[in-house]
Amino acid sequence: MLGPRNYLLRQGRNRSRRAPAHPLLDCSIPRIVAVRVGITLGDPHGIGPEVVLKALAQFAPAADVELVWFADPLLVKGQAEALGLPVPSVPCVWPLPPVDWAFGRGTSTSGQAALDSLNLALDAWRSGQIDALVTPPLSKEHVPLPGFTGHTGYLAQAAGGEALMMLRGAELTVALATEHVALTDVRGALSVDLVVRKLRALNAALRQDYGVASPRLALLALNPHAGDGGRIGSDEQTWLAKALDTAVHEGLDVHGPFAADGFFAARGYRDVDATLALYHDQGLIPFKMLAFHDGVNCTAGLDLVRTSPDHGTAWDLAGLGRADAGSMLAALHTAVEVVKNRRAIR
Repeated sequence: MLGPRNYLLRQGRNRSRRAPAHPLLDCSIPRIVAVRVGITLGDPHGIGPEVVLKALAQFAPAADVELVWFADPLLVKGQAEALGLPVPSVPCVWPLPPVDWAFGRGTSTSGQAALDSLNLALDAWRSGQIDALVTPPLSKEHVPLPGFTGHTGYLAQAAGGEALMMLRGAELTVALATEHVALTDVRGALSVDLVVRKLRALNAALRQDYGVASPRLALLALNPHAGDGGRIGSDEQTWLAKALDTAVHEGLDVHGPFAADGFFAARGYRDVDATLALYHDQGLIPFKMLAFHDGVNCTAGLDLVRTSPDHGTAWDLAGLGRADAGSMLAALHTAVEVVKNRRAIR
């Protein structure tokens, strides 16, 4: 069920055995290998299953795309009926006991179901059964795993690499140097080495995953007004300047550091292919204001391809049938795009 569908076209079946084969007519035609996308459950008490149901109803995959949902089929059927949505034909994989669910606030049980689904999908990726993950939102506080801070860090640990949190929308692309870090800890987490590594990863992702031949990058400042010449912080004149110089010396086309408020107000993001923000809200506030309904959270920098809608569990909307599936639909399309782009350059 999860294996690729292989298409083999054969020519010249009725050709005489005595006739010599023309090399152009006898050439072998490579098989078409499916892009296999695994969808996780998310927290079943939130809007995750709803946006998946709605996105699947709109998603029209090409013949070379296969989907599988790592979800309890009884839960899928129950939520579809409760929301008045069609039950999708996508196969569900759930070799575990049925999931108890109720729309509303998350619990340790719903968090465990979200984690179980994620681990099933990771196992399928490790064994070569799927090529990409699309992950509906879960609730970090309800995942019963000490130290769990979200999909990005968990997947980086599971896939073995340094992940880059990257958000793509129709108008802009934003990546984060630090992700789910308390604001009081941000400066201590930042360094020349970290920023340079993130700029390298952003440059590579744009080239490899999205076909940008010569990426243009912007780097945001840490302090208000980029420090105002050192009067309200010297980071921009010291270690951030060194990080920028190092990246430029390596051949990256990166500019900055720009004061974040002026950069976004003047729509400076339109002059670059992507912007590196130094902390979560610096990048996510403008991104969600501009791209909330079609934005996609992409985990770059790993062998694993993972995308996600750019919103959370939305407990207050769960069960009402009003959740917007635009971001989830975009996440499905983006996952397929990235897999195909990576295959094209191998």
